[in-house]
Amino acid sequence: MDNIMPSDENEHGLLDEKKGGLKILFLSQYFYPESFSNNVISKHLVDSGHDVLFIPCVPNYPEGVFAKGYSNKLRRKDEWNGVQVRRAWTVARGSSKLRLIANYFTYPFAAFWELVKMKGAGAEVSFVSMPSPLTQSLAAILAKWFYKIPTIYWVQDIWPESVTMTLNIKNKPIIWMLEKMCGWMYRRADIVMVQSEAFFDRIKSFGVDEEKIVFFPNSAPDHYRPLTPTEIDPKIAAMIPQAETKIMFAGNIGESQDFDTIIAAADLLRDETGLKWVIIGSGRDMERVVQKIKDMGLSSQFSFLGRHEEHLMPQFFTHADAMLVSLKDYPIFALTVPYKMQCYMAAGKPIISSLNGEGGRIMEKSGAGLSVPASQPEILAQNVRAFMKLSAVEKEQMALSAREYFNSTYAPDKIYEILENALQKTAKKR
Repeated sequence: MDNIMPSDENEHGLLDEKKGGLKILFLSQYFYPESFSNNVISKHLVDSGHDVLFIPCVPNYPEGVFAKGYSNKLRRKDEWNGVQVRRAWTVARGSSKLRLIANYFTYPFAAFWELVKMKGAGAEVSFVSMPSPLTQSLAAILAKWFYKIPTIYWVQDIWPESVTMTLNIKNKPIIWMLEKMCGWMYRRADIVMVQSEAFFDRIKSFGVDEEKIVFFPNSAPDHYRPLTPTEIDPKIAAMIPQAETKIMFAGNIGESQDFDTIIAAADLLRDETGLKWVIIGSGRDMERVVQKIKDMGLSSQFSFLGRHEEHLMPQFFTHADAMLVSLKDYPIFALTVPYKMQCYMAAGKPIISSLNGEGGRIMEKSGAGLSVPASQPEILAQNVRAFMKLSAVEKEQMALSAREYFNSTYAPDKIYEILENALQKTAKKR
């Protein structure tokens, strides 16, 4: 792939003129070294012959501070696996609601300013990947107004419900204003892709034409697969605690992940001396979670292994008897399918889920493990006990079912064809 960053010959960082592939502007706050599906999608687009310019934030998720080696002065211009990167000036998320709001509303204008400096970069289509916030779409709307770049949204969190929950907004006039603002933003897209089929009706309720809504679920990177013992780094194996049954959670430790339910279930299972809860990741709620576990006298039942590179996750997963996924009992989460579910399935691991709605439905349909309603620690504890009593053959069948469901429903070749077709179709509108 040709370089699209500024050089003596290409001082504005324009996307190169080349035959075949599209010139794609990828907009999202989240990118490597943060662990998001944006990474593998952008790499796939490059590998498929497209030029990709990604404008993310300076990495600060989920800890709320800039990742080591990055800042508003360092590594703003970068390249990753052929993806050209221009990081927008960023207000790190921090730990307060005010900082989070500043983070949400700074990005779209800072990202658009990067595009202005490149005079539109020659992009033919923009793709906005949207875990929260929806305000990321403002950068694409501005690009559409000023540079006639048609746009595709990929909605992974429904707004305004997500922001009203996160910021605990109760004021009805503010919620009404957010509803109107979000509807206006949704209607500006040429195509709205959704990660869950349960999103369709909500997106339509904003006045988006049904023919513009496309189902585009998450897949998982190729490194998520069942591994053989020879593929495991001994250093990772040495980190795993010894226990008869290891239930492993991997990912962000935030309020949405409902660790209070996990801790309450662990409390009910404290008599199970052969059980260990292994936690990989970090996040805004981690300090509180660790302190609560300590206060309840459960520290010996938990093992926190910290945050690690995403490509190493399957090596950790190999040592787990079951993977855990949980979300709080909020209506918005009943529509959502967490990205980690596809990763767990691709790795061929049994899953224990604490989910409502679409996530729970997929668990039941796939046969990948045991599912309970969200925020029900007593039932979660019962299911963990039930899992511990299963035979090795029964657990292996869950693992096989998980991998088979991933291959039939979320395999990359099937999923990315949907995206490429949408990009080609939308680019023709320019």
